[in-house]
Amino acid sequence: MRLPGILVWWVSFVMPVAGMAQAPLQGRVVDARTLEPLPYASVITAKDGQGVITNEEGTFRIPAVAEEDTLVFSYLGYRSLRMSAMQVRTLHEVRLQPSTTELSAVQVVGRNDAMYDLVIAAGKHLRKAGRYEGKTYYQLETRTLDLPVEGVECFYNGRFNGADIEALDLKQGRIGLLPVQGRYMVNLNTSRAFMLLHPAERNSAFPATPLQYRSRKALRKAYGLTVVATIHAPRELVQVSFTPKDTGGAFFSGKLWIETATSTVRGMELECDRCTRHPFLPMGPADELRDLSIHYHQTFATWEGRPVMNTVALEYAYTYHNGPGATRLAERDPAFRNDWRFRTKGILHLYAPGEKFILPLFRYDAGQMDYRKVLSMPYDSAFWANAPSLVRTDRQQRDEALFASEGLLLGSRQLDPTGTARRGFFESNYAFWSADKRIRLKNMVDSAAAAPRPATAEGATASASRLNLVAQLYLNVDRTPEGYRTFSATVFDGFSSWCHLADKASADLLLNLFFDLCEMERRRMQAALDVPGLSLARIRAIHAEAETAMERNTNAFLKEAHYGKDLEALKRWDDRVKQALGVDNFKLLDFPGTGE
Repeated sequence: MRLPGILVWWVSFVMPVAGMAQAPLQGRVVDARTLEPLPYASVITAKDGQGVITNEEGTFRIPAVAEEDTLVFSYLGYRSLRMSAMQVRTLHEVRLQPSTTELSAVQVVGRNDAMYDLVIAAGKHLRKAGRYEGKTYYQLETRTLDLPVEGVECFYNGRFNGADIEALDLKQGRIGLLPVQGRYMVNLNTSRAFMLLHPAERNSAFPATPLQYRSRKALRKAYGLTVVATIHAPRELVQVSFTPKDTGGAFFSGKLWIETATSTVRGMELECDRCTRHPFLPMGPADELRDLSIHYHQTFATWEGRPVMNTVALEYAYTYHNGPGATRLAERDPAFRNDWRFRTKGILHLYAPGEKFILPLFRYDAGQMDYRKVLSMPYDSAFWANAPSLVRTDRQQRDEALFASEGLLLGSRQLDPTGTARRGFFESNYAFWSADKRIRLKNMVDSAAAAPRPATAEGATASASRLNLVAQLYLNVDRTPEGYRTFSATVFDGFSSWCHLADKASADLLLNLFFDLCEMERRRMQAALDVPGLSLARIRAIHAEAETAMERNTNAFLKEAHYGKDLEALKRWDDRVKQALGVDNFKLLDFPGTGE
């Protein structure tokens, strides 16, 4: 069975808790001996098990923590350290002591079967570790020519089975892109790459690992093992280096950190240069990905007495070779490059095991990838202000400024859905309501959309069959110490809508009045949601009632206006909109015959 590939697209177009005050806390985790930063170190709040990780420079930020809270700092190969938030705020820097004893390389040879048995037992332990879930953070960046060309940041509900990632359900996301020579680099649905790598199971998507083997004989035939270090605290771990006998690109080399008493894997590092087995595919049929290398690093934490995934770092680099189809581009642009070297680095962190986001109440078009979903999300500034994101490094802050000034920021602010910057792949079939933006059918409704076009029917029946307008009330709900916080937006659904009315001016007026009436219903809904003390069930019911009322009212409008044919009815409905929203569609659309 052929697994679906990960497409790589080189796009050719231009509050307080009772009794304890909480506040943000930022600090840095370093090696106590060298003072070098420890990237992706774990910082967990002892009372609830939630945590963050440090960035590449060892810096972390907790959005809200009480001074009395105890924080637990840990890093593979180092002694864990417990400190109060007040101590961290005073010292700013947390120094972890190494707990590793480096050994002379001891090759496991001859009849010494113990280490091979330990690796096999560790793989079996991972396969039987069981399922769990939790709030998950994801960050990815891609660079070429020392320029940032792509930055992705998302929050998910993650579902896991041992070391495997079974599903990632998007909560919120934002994307930054920078064109290089007029072209965008897009890793389509890259989070799927994390899901396709099963370290302890056989699969054809990635190179093999020692943890996939179930017999000593097969493991000996495929790999040589070397014991390189012992870690003594808090439990004894052995660090094992493994090297494949076959170096043709179908096997990983790397290291394992295994707890000797329980055969529990605490960390793994996988590497493969010039991989021949991977899930990445070029977009063009004649394009190629050459010299692809992969580096994978996974660590585990303990939650409720069992090992669970903590972080997964996936880095891959490749040369994108343009096929013969790029000849015309080369002819038009003397500076055109046929080969581009890209490096992509992603980090995924399970920071709240056992907890789940409330996913947005919104019906996505079936089969949409993460990029498309981010395009469909209105920007929720309150969510991002309180989200436990990785602290931006200085370089990342410069990258984001470049995306904002010279490229695209998707999901980071309200953008004009009809703007030229979002044409082609980035053009969304969703539009967010705005008082100073009017939408037009040529922008928002697919002209090729299938809809019946009866040749003989006349009157309202004929118009109704030529028109289907659909909007949704997007609702994001988050738990806070004070209760539930809600954020809503009115979204026109271009995936489900169609229009084949002959009079385009009337059609545009009809569309915008329809959209405005939906916004009026959203405002009534939001007023009901702002009442304190609502339960989640009541919030969901209010949303469902609002969508039902929206459909009922817009249907009444379309029928009364005879689908754009009754000018007087349109004017009456426009007066209602003007009174409620301050929007005069007749004036804004310069509708003919208004007498103004």
